[in-house]
Amino acid sequence: MIKNQLCYPFDERLLEFCRNENQTLVYIAYGKNKTVNGAARALGKDVSAVSQTIRSIQAKAAKAGLSENFDARRHVPQGEQVIGRSVFTTDDEGNPIWLKTKASIEKQQEAFRAYIEGLTSEIKPLPKVKTPKGKFSEDLMSVICIGDAHIGMYAFKPETKHSDFNVNIAARGLRDAIDDLISRCPPSETGMLVDVGDFMHANSSHGTTYSGTPLDNDSRYSRVLEIAGEVMQYAVTQMLKNFKRVICVIAKGNHNPDAAVAVQQITNAYFHKNKRVEVLKTFGFFHYVEWKGHLIGVNHGDKIKPQKLVNVMARDMPEAWGRCTGSRMWLTGHYHHQQVLELDGCTVFKMGALPPPDSWHAGSGFGGDGKMQMMTLKAGGGTHSTMIYELPRPIIEPDLKL
Repeated sequence: MIKNQLCYPFDERLLEFCRNENQTLVYIAYGKNKTVNGAARALGKDVSAVSQTIRSIQAKAAKAGLSENFDARRHVPQGEQVIGRSVFTTDDEGNPIWLKTKASIEKQQEAFRAYIEGLTSEIKPLPKVKTPKGKFSEDLMSVICIGDAHIGMYAFKPETKHSDFNVNIAARGLRDAIDDLISRCPPSETGMLVDVGDFMHANSSHGTTYSGTPLDNDSRYSRVLEIAGEVMQYAVTQMLKNFKRVICVIAKGNHNPDAAVAVQQITNAYFHKNKRVEVLKTFGFFHYVEWKGHLIGVNHGDKIKPQKLVNVMARDMPEAWGRCTGSRMWLTGHYHHQQVLELDGCTVFKMGALPPPDSWHAGSGFGGDGKMQMMTLKAGGGTHSTMIYELPRPIIEPDLKL
């Protein structure tokens, strides 16, 4: 008998919480075979992958109010949903009280991890892309920067007076920008893809930022996350066709610190068997890459002023700071407009953003510049070239012409 046979309570009602055909097949197999190990054998899958899939389904059901012993949905009026839980009890003196509770941060993170583990366990590593032929300069590295992509944001042109925006427009725009920039880059041996944060608009299926700010969202969260993973996979694949080596850095933003980790894990699941790809699996807010005299830092730029970023780099990377006399730079986002700040010992680049403003930002007078950037660095210091991809500026007509 196999030790540690993982058993979760099977409940046929959980089938409605399976987000795709694979999850449905796994859960049906679990019901028929009674154990996770039995389901794994029947499907020819890894036990841990099956376990993670079941945990992901259960977490989604629990969030909707369905648990092993209770279905809270029966007590909710039609058209409404469960948003929390209250507990009736008594205080130390016997007085009746109601306590309103919610899952702890640790519990929420555990559920989110289970969801991501279930998602990534279903991803099969992509076939290897042939190494491009031709002459490539080992002394050049091209850095493509994705600034605040906000995949999943919804914008309605008649309301914002800028451009419509949804998950499909976001994905198409990113693919077009990546294709254009790659087509114009010099023959660099190394390519680096940098997401400076807020690649996804919302942090979770609650449809809010990490801090809980409500957002204008397009589509279901699971679909948005799936498309975000597909866009990142497309970008890395296109770079593999044009560079001998690809580095991928995915930073947390103020909108999506947890979702950024999810996209990072999904991207790694696609490419972890490809020796030409390095996905940085760092979970903090500051990321560093040293390349031939250049020290490159990546941070979203929302919590810390540019001058302090310089101090952070010198503090975190004192030895690399001393080695990299060619250039030291920070790649940041958040403001949706390109800007270059030359500071003492370091240059801070603020990246532009392709998305138009949503309702809140348009109403507050904010908007993006519709730009995406690639810079090619030379070994030892200096920049070989800089390329800008820019969307056509929307023409805003007066509401009334007399």
